[in-house]
Amino acid sequence: MDAFDELDLAVVHALQIDARAPWTRVAAAVGADPATVARHWQALREASLAWLTAWPTPERWSSSTDVAVVLLDRATPPERIDELARLSWVLSVDETSAGWLVLAAGGAGLAALGERVRTLGGFGEVHRADIAAAIPAEDSGWRLRVLSRAQQRTLSAAPRGAEARPPRPEVVAELADALEADPRMPAAALGVALGVSEATARRTVERAVAAGVLRLGCDLAMPAAGYRRGAVLWGRAADVETAAARAVQLPEAHRVGILVSGAPLFVCVRARSLTELPRIEQAWGAELEIVERWTVLRELKRNGHLLDANGRSAARVPVRW
Repeated sequence: MDAFDELDLAVVHALQIDARAPWTRVAAAVGADPATVARHWQALREASLAWLTAWPTPERWSSSTDVAVVLLDRATPPERIDELARLSWVLSVDETSAGWLVLAAGGAGLAALGERVRTLGGFGEVHRADIAAAIPAEDSGWRLRVLSRAQQRTLSAAPRGAEARPPRPEVVAELADALEADPRMPAAALGVALGVSEATARRTVERAVAAGVLRLGCDLAMPAAGYRRGAVLWGRAADVETAAARAVQLPEAHRVGILVSGAPLFVCVRARSLTELPRIEQAWGAELEIVERWTVLRELKRNGHLLDANGRSAARVPVRW
């Protein structure tokens, strides 16, 4: 197996919406029987074409996490980049036409983040390092657009009222650690890991997801799904926040940042062809000025997963920042 078929893409989109949905509900959404859905998912997992993710949402991390967008010299040896990618606080690594693009996170303040930027400088010359003022969108929130709205409603849980109140931060952190390796961990096993009942574990996951402090989803090998091209766009606009909000709505945008920079808008897009860039930029808005365009030559790491040359998950690096 080296590419997705139509049902594969539908299953992945379903799991991006609700990674813990029972196979019966996924099957109802995609129009197949549960056994077929489970078999397709198992084949995707075994081929490392798709994998489940547990990730803190921007709502959770924005108040306590700083992010640096760092560009290292293109001459940095690949073996050094491989070492760098295994650092737990490096969120993503991309080889671009401008150099190695690295996103680094830290939860101990800007001084500590500055120290991490200096650490990156030990791997290769730092050409630029910009600090994010906000990250309106990041990779774990990007979704395929395969299922219809009616199919998506089948998977979206109904609001649970007062239960949408988030668990305590320390409980969310413990929950994220427990689900990191297996976001579909049965509630009974999760209860054992958390030291609570099965019912309490199930409610805790539901509350954390509904309150927007934990995102459980599904990632995939982009080339196998037809997304073989990527670009990094740098821009500026009179109203930066509105321009960033428009970027978040672009189907192709999988990473959006507002940086403290002369070109504060930072957007990573993926497409089937680079000829789509003019259309993407036009959809972003005429009032925006694009000042730089970089081509993504290869993704090496995304949200805790090292990727091989075909975009498959080659290894998982537990994220700690």
